Amino acid sequence: MSDIAISVSNVSKCYRVFDDQRSRLLHALWPKYTKGVQEVGALKDINFEIKRGESVAIIGRNGSGKSTLLEILTGTLSPTTGSVNVNGRVCALLELGCGFNPEYSGRDNVILNGLLLGLSKEDILNRFGEIEAFAEIGDAIDLPVKTYSSGMMMRLAFAVQVLCDPDILIIDEALSVGDFFFQQKCLSYIRGLCAKGVTLLFVSHDMGTVRDLCSRVVYLFSGEQKFDGDTSQGVSLYFRGAESIRAVTQGYEAENDSISDKTNQLRRSLSDKLVDPIWKLDTTNPVNCKARILEVGMYDQDGKSVTNFQIGQTIRLLLRYQIFCDVPVHIGFLIKNKFDQVVNVTTTYTLSLNPPEIKWGESGNFGADIVCNLEAGEYSITLTLGVESALLNQGESLFETPSLGPFRITWDYSTRVPPFFGMVGLPVNAFFGPVDQNRPA
Repeated sequence: MSDIAISVSNVSKCYRVFDDQRSRLLHALWPKYTKGVQEVGALKDINFEIKRGESVAIIGRNGSGKSTLLEILTGTLSPTTGSVNVNGRVCALLELGCGFNPEYSGRDNVILNGLLLGLSKEDILNRFGEIEAFAEIGDAIDLPVKTYSSGMMMRLAFAVQVLCDPDILIIDEALSVGDFFFQQKCLSYIRGLCAKGVTLLFVSHDMGTVRDLCSRVVYLFSGEQKFDGDTSQGVSLYFRGAESIRAVTQGYEAENDSISDKTNQLRRSLSDKLVDPIWKLDTTNPVNCKARILEVGMYDQDGKSVTNFQIGQTIRLLLRYQIFCDVPVHIGFLIKNKFDQVVNVTTTYTLSLNPPEIKWGESGNFGADIVCNLEAGEYSITLTLGVESALLNQGESLFETPSLGPFRITWDYSTRVPPFFGMVGLPVNAFFGPVDQNRPA
């Protein structure tokens, strides 16, 4: 079996545009007639190979030819010149609900799509329970697809494609639809498929997703292949290729104050009850734990309950908790991105904060200001209570909230220069001048 999963050789695609119907008719009858006929090039001399098990992203601005290329790879469109070879079973998510009959139920569409992918009906029925469970659309599986929301459509389409044992998985922006936690689930599953040797071809404008999933990118610009190589370099080209990037930072407020400088202000924000918390514990259940978190709030610097922040702004996190033990209880928060990756874990233990003494059954307050030096995207946060153990950097977990959120970090990359590129912004003290390794930091 060939080691090459996808081979693209000198592929170009041109569309003929006619000024009027007369020109269209005359050109059809006599191909040499070109008056009123224009050729618009969507792709020009595209060349690359993808090995089995590789994860490759096709990136570029709108109109660069990404979707046209994927349609050629999946056989729904023929190239004007050049050749394409695809070796293996291809599962593709090119357009929401593509291949679904709107009059059929979700169940019937699953069976139909499975047959189109080359599976036997017996194989489909054997895996149907897994597909249904993954899609999480409940009784709607037996309703006509035309009654589905866009999110439900994406859930079912994704479940069918990825659970049918593909050799090559092609995804074109399909994951932009659907709720945050289902996106986490999908991306986690995709990573698992890649680990098993499935070839991934991925198209997205979300460069965070590209960096996470793909080890290589092909960058297209106006239908031409400008780069094929390392993901970081390709993403950098993508950002630099924007026509309207300007070196302006209006509206961006750098948060240079340390958390310790805001301690008094933060303490004043704490109260017996939080205003508009994002999560509350059901306290009607009997107490059977050593500690528990009662409610969690997320606010901006003005005290407004929000879940949208810009890069560099500050999240004010407040919570109330209750103690049912006689040992100091530490508080921590864990932030994950939509790929279900841990971005940061911070605790009062790592911050060298000593928990206050709280009597059995009484409640306490906690607050933290978190500077959003995170890449634009969606994140979840989990709050924990725990106690120290004899081993360094280890302890016993007493209570954990579910994943809360999502909260969103935003930035307009097309018109404003961000304070950093990448997943996390690091504190940097830079200078021009003589080289002196003894210069004080």
